[in-house]
Amino acid sequence: MNSFVYRIRGKFRLQPSTEQALSLLRDSLAEAQATVRSYDSKAQIVGIGYIFALGIVGALDDLVPESTDLSVVKIVVGWIVVILPIVLFGFVLYPSRKMVPKLADEPEVRPKHILYVDPTRLGNVEALKEAANSSDPSTEVAFELLKVSMLRELKRQRFLRALWAAGICFIVLFTSQFMRSF
Repeated sequence: MNSFVYRIRGKFRLQPSTEQALSLLRDSLAEAQATVRSYDSKAQIVGIGYIFALGIVGALDDLVPESTDLSVVKIVVGWIVVILPIVLFGFVLYPSRKMVPKLADEPEVRPKHILYVDPTRLGNVEALKEAANSSDPSTEVAFELLKVSMLRELKRQRFLRALWAAGICFIVLFTSQFMRSF
């Protein structure tokens, strides 16, 4: 085992080995990638649920008496209420790793980008083999973990924004139906 014991605040702790640190980074990367995929699945499921719920709201809307003729306003509000949350759920699916902000270059740490191969940079087998042979696995996994974590956060923010929009739209629909019932 490549670990040694060190003391912090009176407690003895093991210094992780390089293999253990790399294993931790790999596990973290796998978890971040799974979370990114789960936001995609959640957005698809909730988006479809929103569309089905709109069908039920539309059926209830048929039971409420018609108000004064504001056809243009109804069309605009209807499109905002119906389409906007669906588009926002679609935006959860859209961001890719390339949309994530660039990480600041640290001169002492230069990843070779072998976990996410850009064919324009490493376009042949020899270039990829050379990059893999000259790379530091911890640096490569840490870089990819940062990129995927930034993507995960972007998707989380977009998913929450879409949920809020859907919730607000349901409140608008409910208020509209409630006010027309008087």
